[in-house]
Amino acid sequence: MRKFWMILLILCFQLSSLMMFSVDALAQKDTLIIGKQDDTASLDPAKGYEAGAWVLLWQMYETLVTFEGDNYIKPVPGLAESWELSEDGKTWIFHIRKNTQFSTGNPVNADAVVYSLHRAIALANPSSWVLTQFGLTEQTITKIDEYTVQMMLNKPYAPELFLACLIPPVASILDPVIVKEHEQNNDWGSAWLEEHSAGSGPFVMGEQVRNKSYVLERNTFYQRGIPKFNRVIVKVVPEPVEQMLQLQERQIDVALNLQPDQVQELVNTQDIRIFDTLSFFFTFIGMNNAYPPLGNSNVRKAIRYAVDYDRIISNILQGTGEKIQTFIPKGLFGYWPETPYTHNIEKAKQLLVEAGYPEGFDVELKCLNYSPWIDLALQLKKNLGDIGIKVTINQGTGAKLMPELFSSRKEFQMYVWEWGFDYPDPDALAKSIAHSDSPGDDATIQAVAWWCNYVNLQTSKLVEQAASELDSDKRQALYRQIQEIILDDGPLAILYTQTYQHGVRSEVADRISFPSIIWVPFPILK
Repeated sequence: MRKFWMILLILCFQLSSLMMFSVDALAQKDTLIIGKQDDTASLDPAKGYEAGAWVLLWQMYETLVTFEGDNYIKPVPGLAESWELSEDGKTWIFHIRKNTQFSTGNPVNADAVVYSLHRAIALANPSSWVLTQFGLTEQTITKIDEYTVQMMLNKPYAPELFLACLIPPVASILDPVIVKEHEQNNDWGSAWLEEHSAGSGPFVMGEQVRNKSYVLERNTFYQRGIPKFNRVIVKVVPEPVEQMLQLQERQIDVALNLQPDQVQELVNTQDIRIFDTLSFFFTFIGMNNAYPPLGNSNVRKAIRYAVDYDRIISNILQGTGEKIQTFIPKGLFGYWPETPYTHNIEKAKQLLVEAGYPEGFDVELKCLNYSPWIDLALQLKKNLGDIGIKVTINQGTGAKLMPELFSSRKEFQMYVWEWGFDYPDPDALAKSIAHSDSPGDDATIQAVAWWCNYVNLQTSKLVEQAASELDSDKRQALYRQIQEIILDDGPLAILYTQTYQHGVRSEVADRISFPSIIWVPFPILK
């Protein structure tokens, strides 16, 4: 699934090297040490498909286009200095930036671009659909000259959509010379890339101890900015409390995954600063329309009115969240800040009466077995209980719940989860939540709607129309219409988007910056 729990995050490190750093060494500020919660499954950019991988990959690799600062709406030149789109909307020409080198000193040119995108498509890993959804194949991506590449799509697509899909790590440009030297059994160098890097980004992979630490060393061939640190160490620290302690003891400079309790303990600490980062993820209740009560639109609406959104944000999140009820988050093209549902028990009860469930019904709610998910499930149980819906909570690990929720078996009635996108365009979310011509559609594309047995031919058609709309204003209007329908009738109740809080030691705080939403490389260039 495209769970990309794509959102904040950062770079790399290594535990054995970390043990050699004293306080005096840290004071030199040649090395930045970051603590983060999740590890990575793969460091091959054609395979890495989750935040833990992206944190590292974005530091070592570049793509043809990128974002600047915290503007996640307008793509800007990356390795491509410019591009053109044909009149029919199907042929793209990219002009590669000259005099750019990989960390090996080899040139970044059209051969490298064509090889890298061919490689991502040929490997056919789960993330490859981000490229192949446009009909791209090894035959439709071709070299025109040394610094010019042509891509031919199977039909016109919104320019913002296609460019956004050239930003995730799957579209990274690799050095074909060094990768080919390390191929094993036709693996396109994938095994070698788990331990090494072959990109043109500001850092290269150094030593690593999987599930413990990753060291990134400065790329001396990088010419588009100077890293503020010669080395970045990313340390895997699963427990937020441990991150706090290591931050206090100067074992790390940045703690990425603090919870409100830790923030409250640190907020008045003189040598530590707290940065807030609004995420692109939203938390929601998914409702299986195949379960008779939840197949009724008025029941789903009653559940949305029963939720006490303000209490969830103030008590469970301790203020580190923002109410959102539409599926395109703030900061993304198409955001619509409509929040019509309030905690209204009488309204919710009336809707249940109209739906034919005046006494309520029984329902199972699945959630992860740790905070804040357990607390959230308990709050929802109380809210729904107030309108007669009797909730049984079923807790489980991610390994247990994911096959039950995200498979063709659809073994759930309701669940609470977090969702984001694979690429920074509303199309990624609209396809997940509002497109499903029938329950048999491809789950890889249809995601939430498919899993929830939600079928809406109108929104499916609008999603396809928006993906191909070349006019930005018309496209924005289409996403507004889609969100209006889903807000009223859809298979989910969106609760909030969370604000992530990071602790940063004061001695490095002025040398790094946190935009309003972290999605692209950690901003540590001069």
